[in-house]
Amino acid sequence: MAGNDRNQLTSKQEAFLAAYLACSNITVAARTCGMAEKTARRLVKQSDFQEAYRAAKRELFNQALDGLREHVDKAINTLVRHMSAEETPAGAQIRAAQIYLEQAINVHKMSELEEKYAELERLVKDQGR
Repeated sequence: MAGNDRNQLTSKQEAFLAAYLACSNITVAARTCGMAEKTARRLVKQSDFQEAYRAAKRELFNQALDGLREHVDKAINTLVRHMSAEETPAGAQIRAAQIYLEQAINVHKMSELEEKYAELERLVKDQGR
């Protein structure tokens, strides 16, 4: 297994990776794909496999985020609707407003952090010249 590319994994290693992602248990994943447990335990210690595992986990996480993003507008509309709906109890209105404000603040903070990070990257790049 050379390089840091998931494509460097053999088909059996790919099968183990998929099973390991699904269950997070070396023994079960090895059994699922017909790999000896000892081989699987050696495999998970290899840096190339660890990188492929991290990349696959990132991809799964990004897919989950994409699913969440599809419903953000609906969630925001629900919060807004319940903040001002007369039939919504005052406590629920306050909680909806609190959630809305907390998320707005978090988005603002994240934007500031992204700007600072970009500035740091620029400074590091400029120092390298």
